[in-house]
Amino acid sequence: MPLKHHFTYLEAAFAESLAAPLSARKAMLVAVLADAYADRLFAAGGTGAEDILAFRAGLAAQSEALALVFALCAAKPGGARLVTEAVEVPIADYPILGVADYMVSLYNQNTVFRVRIALPDGGRRLVHEVLAEAIAVLRALAPDSSPP
Repeated sequence: MPLKHHFTYLEAAFAESLAAPLSARKAMLVAVLADAYADRLFAAGGTGAEDILAFRAGLAAQSEALALVFALCAAKPGGARLVTEAVEVPIADYPILGVADYMVSLYNQNTVFRVRIALPDGGRRLVHEVLAEAIAVLRALAPDSSPP
């Protein structure tokens, strides 16, 4: 199957994940597809790397988002993992909330639920922001970098 088809599937899964923003399962599917797409890029050749592990390490060094995706998919004990948790919404951001999030925040002390990546150091990143960055990097690396 051509790389373009794999990338189209990745982008479709990302759109589905954005449409269901509290689905950790859909977000994880996107992460796994992005991880697998990196392997497919290597297999397609022309990367200049002789070893897939070196290729992936190079990608991770170029992009914090891809490094997080790779770490999430590695599923190492004590490593990055997905969590769904309440996130505080500053009052100033209320105008940009959708109606559902606005109503939830009113009844939950100015918080809404989000799927985030829990980092080993205790930090957190919104999963959809990380996935969007990782997909953009993969798009730029594709042999045909135009959108599929």
